[in-house]
Amino acid sequence: MEQSVSNSKFSDFAGKLETVLKNVAAVCLIGMALLTGADIISRSVLDTPIFGVEEIVTVLAVLTTGLALSYAQSQKSNIGVEFIYTKLSQRTRRVVKIFTTSTSAVLFGLVTWRLYLYACTMREAEEVSMTLELPTDMIIFALTFGFGCFTLTLLKELIMLFAGDE
Repeated sequence: MEQSVSNSKFSDFAGKLETVLKNVAAVCLIGMALLTGADIISRSVLDTPIFGVEEIVTVLAVLTTGLALSYAQSQKSNIGVEFIYTKLSQRTRRVVKIFTTSTSAVLFGLVTWRLYLYACTMREAEEVSMTLELPTDMIIFALTFGFGCFTLTLLKELIMLFAGDE
């Protein structure tokens, strides 16, 4: 009983975090669209581009992708090889799911760790973007957070698989 309550709390926390990150990613996506539209209008009406728009759109694209990963995973919005997978028995599918989720959690845990170290290196070097001189480390830290949340989502799914709550 106590274990299912803690699993439920972890699952609830991960779900709320996924929702917040999804909303931030949506705002970034809307910002990309608005900024691109404003740049097009500025180029055609004022005959001048918005300064640094490519850089800002790139940062927003990175944030959109990195922050939306955990929500996409929780919604099963990823690409799967359904044709082969559906031909397997229920037990074999469960084993495959446990293996792939475990492997993914380890891989993305390592990616999160390495991104964090990379962001720390960029902070020490005081790296900035070329046009607007935005601190590069902050963007990488945000991406690290997104990948960390994605790893948490994978761990939540793994716990649910072992608990039999597919």
